Amino acid sequence: MKKVVIIGAGPAGVTAGLEIVRQSKDYEVVILEQSNDIGGISKTVSHNNNRMDIGGHRFFSKDDRVVKWWAELMPMQGKPSKDDLITGRNVKLENNNVDPEECDKVMLSRRRVSRIYYKKKFFDYPVKMNLNTILNMGLITTFISGLSYLKSIFFKKAETSLENFYINRFGRKLYSCFFEGYTEKLWGRHPRLISADWGAQRVKGLSVIAIIKDIASKIIPHKRKHVETSLIEEFSYPKFGPGQLWETAASEFEKLGGKIIKNAKVVSFENEENSINKVVYEIDGKKVELNSDIVISSMAIKDLICAFNSKPKNVEEIAKGFPYRDFVTVGLSLKKINLKNKTKLKTVNNIIPDCWIYVQDTNVKLGRIQVFNNWSPYMVNDFKNTIWIGLEYFCTKGDDLWNKDNSK
Repeated sequence: MKKVVIIGAGPAGVTAGLEIVRQSKDYEVVILEQSNDIGGISKTVSHNNNRMDIGGHRFFSKDDRVVKWWAELMPMQGKPSKDDLITGRNVKLENNNVDPEECDKVMLSRRRVSRIYYKKKFFDYPVKMNLNTILNMGLITTFISGLSYLKSIFFKKAETSLENFYINRFGRKLYSCFFEGYTEKLWGRHPRLISADWGAQRVKGLSVIAIIKDIASKIIPHKRKHVETSLIEEFSYPKFGPGQLWETAASEFEKLGGKIIKNAKVVSFENEENSINKVVYEIDGKKVELNSDIVISSMAIKDLICAFNSKPKNVEEIAKGFPYRDFVTVGLSLKKINLKNKTKLKTVNNIIPDCWIYVQDTNVKLGRIQVFNNWSPYMVNDFKNTIWIGLEYFCTKGDDLWNKDNSK
């Protein structure tokens, strides 16, 4: 029997482990997880029975196999959820008897509503050329933005940076309003210092033309199979947050014979003929060696490179310069939100519609606001009387500084 070692019990690691044990009994599969949790950055954190999604993870795929895989673990709702009933919202229901009010293993049908907070005003996300946007920006700025976009169509810049990538798709004026400051806030680097390839991966097909096509497709009804990820308006979501799906998958993996070892930090590998034949991990201060025929890893690049005894010099240098993306999410429990009429944010029974609010005003350090009530009402301890929000701040990892200050 071949031994498979999977490093990391996040979505990739758990999915790989479950698929292996489902499809064959010829493998002994072990997942090594450094933390005490399942789900990686897609885990759900609980505080006083209020749950937090630390990333804001939408479940949407253009691949029917992926959607089917999710549904096998957690079926879609067949009856209205708590907030559907309160707001009178109509949602797509599956032809089953899965009731979110009675069943825990269920995926909810969610509608994405996001806004941008910029210069003390709220804009639609993605930005739409509608009356609200024109009034917020003003006629002069809107006119300049239009001219700037037309210029970007005829005078393309060499895409040597993320800055030029954005300008080519939105024009310099819209770029300076909605991308420049927020990107620097998010990544800690000005867009001119970030590769254009990063923009292609993150933004993909989003552009002014894509937004216009999306608006037109809603006016002329037809089957919309291809939708840019940033324009998706409906998605699925586990009742108790994203971590619930991966915890369910991990439980199924163990039922089928798989093994998960938590608090196991991988520290090194042993190689033989360009193949890893042993994984060394640390648990409770002791090092443990684990023989392996196949190794699957979703470790961070820096950690993965450092675990090898022999490191190619150029790869090591690249790894050292690889920037971490760190952030802090602060959970805030509110009894009520008072919104001025000019915000254009309507409430129903003290419920605002937003999943996310992007704080693109550079005068505010806060990056995003998550309204967990709208991700799932079951993530909030007292849904009817509490608004549970997450305030996201983007930052640099400070472990070394913390350890230095506390060693005195």
